[in-house]
Amino acid sequence: MELQAIMEKRQSIRRYQEGGIPDADLEEIIKAAGSAPSGKNTQNWHFVAIKNRKIIQKIADAISAKNESICLEMDKVDKDKADRFRKFCKNFTVFWRDTAPAIIVTMATVYVPSGYNEYKLIGAEQEILLDLMGYRNPGMQSIGAACENLTLKAIDLGYGTCWLTSANYAAAEIEKVLKEETGFEREGFFFVNLFAIGTPQENQKSPAKKALEEVYTLVK
Repeated sequence: MELQAIMEKRQSIRRYQEGGIPDADLEEIIKAAGSAPSGKNTQNWHFVAIKNRKIIQKIADAISAKNESICLEMDKVDKDKADRFRKFCKNFTVFWRDTAPAIIVTMATVYVPSGYNEYKLIGAEQEILLDLMGYRNPGMQSIGAACENLTLKAIDLGYGTCWLTSANYAAAEIEKVLKEETGFEREGFFFVNLFAIGTPQENQKSPAKKALEEVYTLVK
């Protein structure tokens, strides 16, 4: 498929056809992710592809349980907002639990940006240090590049993905399931997102993108 067509076809897929994904295709997708640029070529990522239905269900259950624990506290303050959060979790965060043939969990390591240690050495204010590690963090930019490669390659192979960060509040619970159910544990790595992936059903809608003039400034 031509690159322009792949980019135009990209959308968040939440309904999948029956059928699995060959291991070879998952390897091609992760290989594409790993070819992305990264700050100082750190390649600060690791991807865990999961096809096992039992483990997929346990990850979804862990997210749902965390969501409910938060909602129970929200009930004491605003029941309507708590119920909306419950509904959001069911419809947009763990929709893949029984439908996606696979999920891909993205793990990352901390990236220390250029200037951080130098600022620290000269006693820069904490606000400056937090700004470099937070707003402009190159490590997360690198992860984003790898994840974009991942989803575009998936489209090229005939699959669709949904790039999910809405479960990040359950990161510790997801990491625990990975460790207990798969044995995956790497020092310094932490959960940042997950992808649902599979062959998409037809006619799925996507919100409109902003007009070019809203996102582009040309200076001559």
